[in-house]
Amino acid sequence: MTRPKPIVFMGSPATAVPTLRALAAHPACRVAGVFTQPDRPAGRHRRLQPSAVRAAADALAIPVATPEQAGSLEALAALRAWAPELVIVCAYGRLLPQRVLDVPRLGAYNVHFSLLPRWRGASPVQAAILAGDAVTGVSLQRMVLALDAGAIAAETSPLPILARDTAATLADRLAAAAAELVREHLVRLLAGDPPLREQDPARVTLCRTIRKEQGAVDWAAETAIEVERKRRAFTPWPGCYTYLDRRRLALIDLEIVDLPHHPAPPGLLLPGGLVTCREGSVRLLAVKAEGKAAMPFAAFANGMPDAIGRRLAPVPAA
Repeated sequence: MTRPKPIVFMGSPATAVPTLRALAAHPACRVAGVFTQPDRPAGRHRRLQPSAVRAAADALAIPVATPEQAGSLEALAALRAWAPELVIVCAYGRLLPQRVLDVPRLGAYNVHFSLLPRWRGASPVQAAILAGDAVTGVSLQRMVLALDAGAIAAETSPLPILARDTAATLADRLAAAAAELVREHLVRLLAGDPPLREQDPARVTLCRTIRKEQGAVDWAAETAIEVERKRRAFTPWPGCYTYLDRRRLALIDLEIVDLPHHPAPPGLLLPGGLVTCREGSVRLLAVKAEGKAAMPFAAFANGMPDAIGRRLAPVPAA
């Protein structure tokens, strides 16, 4: 019987955990070690919390390294000590320099949550929702120094993006698909002969790291369709929000409403939670005022009736 080959897994968030577990259970490999991001402050008391991948690796009794820089001497020493035949990466959150990619004999492969070459970059799940894509998927690509530009070793069938999908629900489905993709193709990767297909440069689209301030809604600049997509794409982070005077109002849920053209200026909060946009209108279904719990819009309006008829804005009032 062939001995399981040592591999190293690199990942950080909860969406990477299914792939780690699939590798840990696979008879063809032995996960010799895991790289993940260092513990970070979280919660109201800002206590240090391990990444979801570290917690999963600890539960599986797999050694863990948490370097700040993936290419540091400390990180390279740990990687070489584990002597991996192969490295599998899923949402690690760190760029890998060539000296890291050169360590595994069979190379490094990245599990990317899009059908490359569409949405190379840091936020493919959110980008697909923002763009109104009908489908997405998972790609397994051989890593090179250029961002997500390596040849494709395998990919899933197109996965539909549902009308109510948020980044959280879509990422969960992609995470499950990613684990299955790696499970199916790991033997070929370990044999060193996966069928590689170069990406078509004419079809490349890019997405960037999301910034917190992108969650603000500019009612005069964005259409109802754009606002609705933003709400879904930025759930759970950074959230979709607006300002009522100086108070931040998180938009927990909303829907596009098909109304005749309304003469109200964009951003005016109307009865029933209606808000006009650059084009079209949305209805706020649930909101969360600063310092308050999330609630249906009707409950918010009952507690703050003078909000109706006031303007919502992307920044707090001066």
